[in-house]
Amino acid sequence: MDSHRSACHALAAKLPTLPAPGKVLVGFDGFVDHIIGVVDKRHGPDAYDRVPTIASLAARIGAAAGRSANLELVITRSKIGGNGPIMADALAAQGGQVTCAGLLGAQGIHPVFQPMAARGSTLVSFGDPGVTDALEFDDGKLMLGKLETLKDLNAANIEKAFGGRDGLKAALRQPRLIATVNWTMSLAMTAIWRWLATDVLPGLRSDRPLWFVDLADPAKRPTEDLVDGLAALAGIQAHADVVLGLNGAEIRQVSAAVGLPYPGGEGEDHAAAEVACAALRDRLGVHLVMCHLTGSAACAWAGPVAGSARAEGFGTPRPKITTGAGDHFNAGFTSGLLSGLSPAEALLLGGATSGTYVRDAASPDRARLVAFLGAWAANGPTP
Repeated sequence: MDSHRSACHALAAKLPTLPAPGKVLVGFDGFVDHIIGVVDKRHGPDAYDRVPTIASLAARIGAAAGRSANLELVITRSKIGGNGPIMADALAAQGGQVTCAGLLGAQGIHPVFQPMAARGSTLVSFGDPGVTDALEFDDGKLMLGKLETLKDLNAANIEKAFGGRDGLKAALRQPRLIATVNWTMSLAMTAIWRWLATDVLPGLRSDRPLWFVDLADPAKRPTEDLVDGLAALAGIQAHADVVLGLNGAEIRQVSAAVGLPYPGGEGEDHAAAEVACAALRDRLGVHLVMCHLTGSAACAWAGPVAGSARAEGFGTPRPKITTGAGDHFNAGFTSGLLSGLSPAEALLLGGATSGTYVRDAASPDRARLVAFLGAWAANGPTP
């Protein structure tokens, strides 16, 4: 704990001196998220007790087998959704010059995304967003997705949205970070990666931008699809430095898919995650593999001086929101790399970004992160 608090103190002092992340492009999904509580007891028009845990909801559903049940859902807020828009908005909060491309509205930008444009982000849309009903509990969340519109997420529509091949190349020529996220729900993403690697990226740039990838819970996709998608990243790595971001469940799924034993047990162990990140880095041949757990994180990177690192996190037992926490970690981590932090420091910034978000239910700017890290350094864990 003392070393963690010291690291927080050092990062809080360093963060105000860092340059902004610069230009980033994030795509290609888009959802409207409805954050929902499930009613346990209704006391009046505006008063109710919420079902506290997934386990208690499961028990209620199980008890209804052979009978029936009436479950009341209360939308507590509607917000931008999809891994791309959430990550993009979090990067914008930390000073990134953001282009967000995705399913943001077919007949004009959907109202839920319009505040992103008001904050200075450039929005490029090629279809209507999906809808996610996010049932939130004290011990996790259930994401119920309506994905019909994701059929519009394909290479032809992406190219058209940017005004053709030349427009797409112009959009990809300057960002220091390109993020292609939500592979699981974006059924054409593997084909998109291969198309970009063969038809768009060759000869486009003399430098190597970061290329962030988030699979977004690949458990529901066949293992052969996952293996194919991971293999397609080699084509992107030929032109950019691929950063593969995973959570605790995903790192086990990916390790199993490529035939690597996971070195840890059932619990979340950031030392085991660090070893697994290094093994996946070597097996996949990508630049960096990162894993964020509930209360810690780890990563391993390639290069002339390859290495690995891990960091404690900033969990709270009473989050205001959990939907989007992983996307905020990804934004903080990549923002740190773009601003010149070491991978270990970037892990800490990712954790602080996610930690402030779940407490505030808002994307933090760097001033908020400095305050949060300073308070943690001075006082230890905060509620």
